[in-house]
Amino acid sequence: MRPRPSFAGAAIEVSDLARSVAFHRLWLPMLGFHRVWTSPDRVMWSRGYDHFVMRQAKDGISYGPGALWLAVSAESRGQVDQVFAELRDAGAEIIQPPQELDYLAPGYYSVGFRDPDGVPIEVMHRWDDLPEVRDAEQVRVPGHGVSLGGYFFKPVAGQPPYPALILLHGFAGHAHNMVGLARAAAANGYAALALSLRGWLGSEGENDQGLRQPLDVLAAIDWLSKRPLVDRDRIALVGASMGGQVALLAAAHKPPVRAVAAFFAPTDLARWREANPYMRDYLDDLCGPEGLPVRSPILRVAQIDAPVLLLHGDRDENVPVEQSLAMAEALVAHGKEAEAVVIPGATHYFTEQQNAAARRTLFDFLRRHLTRS
Repeated sequence: MRPRPSFAGAAIEVSDLARSVAFHRLWLPMLGFHRVWTSPDRVMWSRGYDHFVMRQAKDGISYGPGALWLAVSAESRGQVDQVFAELRDAGAEIIQPPQELDYLAPGYYSVGFRDPDGVPIEVMHRWDDLPEVRDAEQVRVPGHGVSLGGYFFKPVAGQPPYPALILLHGFAGHAHNMVGLARAAAANGYAALALSLRGWLGSEGENDQGLRQPLDVLAAIDWLSKRPLVDRDRIALVGASMGGQVALLAAAHKPPVRAVAAFFAPTDLARWREANPYMRDYLDDLCGPEGLPVRSPILRVAQIDAPVLLLHGDRDENVPVEQSLAMAEALVAHGKEAEAVVIPGATHYFTEQQNAAARRTLFDFLRRHLTRS
């Protein structure tokens, strides 16, 4: 049985312990918490290994009631709504009625309120696995020692066997982020596998920013090539941001792919680290200086044989456009087929109009390279 997702534990200091216990009994038991230990100055609630401690503030000593924001998971959106209704009817201060906040976590839906001491509390539900998509087959794909989740979209045009795409999301994303592009690909006659990279929603393992993830993609290519509808000689990789980096790194292993397209991908991680100070702590902790070269596609251009399309916005402050321009220049210098397309005015997040222009460029590139021989 899958364990309930939650915070690992929390503690708050309260001005009146009895009043706070009475208040929290309105909603904590609904989420499966029970009081397991009490003393004159503290109460512990427990849900398995999840602990929530309330401590009576001492006279003359305060650590600031209300200074913490606690997030507690619910089992469903309905449970979030139920907590909201109970607390609203009890006259609690509601900071935020139930709403989606998908930028925090996949499927994030929460209600925010304050307890009697003003402590902000959020009860939230988020996806613990990829959700079902009505027009796609939800699949499990063997990676390099891990299992990967994703969606397989069948083509709605053309004749089998079909050309096929593997679509890879960016950092902190997941396969569901690529559903829109996968549907567009299916409408254009492609089979499409939208895949969650290792470490992200629906897949096992830990994110490694392009270390083992390219090996997972190689395994996914093998899996996709064996699907009955797929033309194993007409497969391409398409990735966004980190997904584009992983696609390029996978291509350096010389898999049987006919083309690679990367949207605003980091290609030289050492230069990226210098150009974007907000990425330095992340890259230092995850990779260390010695781990940047092996994750940099620009150092693998000699091994990439498939034609490459690089798309990038000229106002991208996250991954500078120079990352794609330098990659294209290095590929061409090594006699490879590559083109860089700069989207004027685009940041790391394309507008609807910019995205439409980029997709037209992408599908033109794919038609040229995935036609039958």
